[in-house]
Amino acid sequence: MEFKQLEAFVAVVDYGSFSEAARKLYLTQPTISTHIRSLEEELHTRLIIRTTKKLTITPKGYQLYDSAVRMLDIRNNLFENFTGSKKQIIDLAASTIPSSYLLPELMAGFGRMYPDVYFHSWQTDSAGAISRVLDGSVDLALTGQNTGDDSCIFIPFCQDDMVIATPVNDHYLQLKERPVTFSDFLKDPIIIRERGSGTKKEMDIFLENAGIEPSSLNVVARMNDLESIKKSIVNGLGISILSARSAVDLKKTKQILLFPLEGTAHKRSFYIVYSKNRILKSHVRQFIHYVKEYYQTV
Repeated sequence: MEFKQLEAFVAVVDYGSFSEAARKLYLTQPTISTHIRSLEEELHTRLIIRTTKKLTITPKGYQLYDSAVRMLDIRNNLFENFTGSKKQIIDLAASTIPSSYLLPELMAGFGRMYPDVYFHSWQTDSAGAISRVLDGSVDLALTGQNTGDDSCIFIPFCQDDMVIATPVNDHYLQLKERPVTFSDFLKDPIIIRERGSGTKKEMDIFLENAGIEPSSLNVVARMNDLESIKKSIVNGLGISILSARSAVDLKKTKQILLFPLEGTAHKRSFYIVYSKNRILKSHVRQFIHYVKEYYQTV
């Protein structure tokens, strides 16, 4: 059960209409219906009986309404008590690279311009972030891949190089002395990201374009945590293909070596993602505009 579901339910009861609740919450009517249906499925009970002529709130619905109003009041009071003002909330999901290496500076910069905005952020992989957009639990997502889902808008806002990250040892230091291709690393133990990761998708694209079968790789580990992969590289477990931004810290401290992928100097894009069926609030639109402008000037 999430606050957005409770907000949708309370709005339907307050305004006596799915369409009016959608208008007040800047959502679409199908999204309101999805929230109500999810609540009913989770609670295993009917909350609203809807016909073509009227809405009827069930006894269990009124019972939930009273509790939901109190819960939402408590949440709003917490925001006011701890921040001193009523905050406008941006709910967003972000995949690993945007969450760890892009979002902190974006939130800080936007927060200085719009101090009344409060961010509620979830980190997941790209597939998980897009799933949250589709189920209406977030306003938008920042991801490392474009799935081409027709229900979403994908706006590229930033690019990054894909690189080969290796431990620092004599073998790889010698490779730094000459031009290399991925074939120089083909027999080396490699650590890869989990399915659903934008980095994994970019690696698959690179391998396909290079005519390399994934089965020919010497995979020693598959991990869903980027920091674990980086620490494993430092400790000599193997190499990996990473976004350059995610390895800058270890490169600066000379704990890791980075090699460019050959050919097109393989780049990846990061995307702002939101649902075509969601009416974005003005402060969410302002944040999207800020993100696009930020990476045009840095």
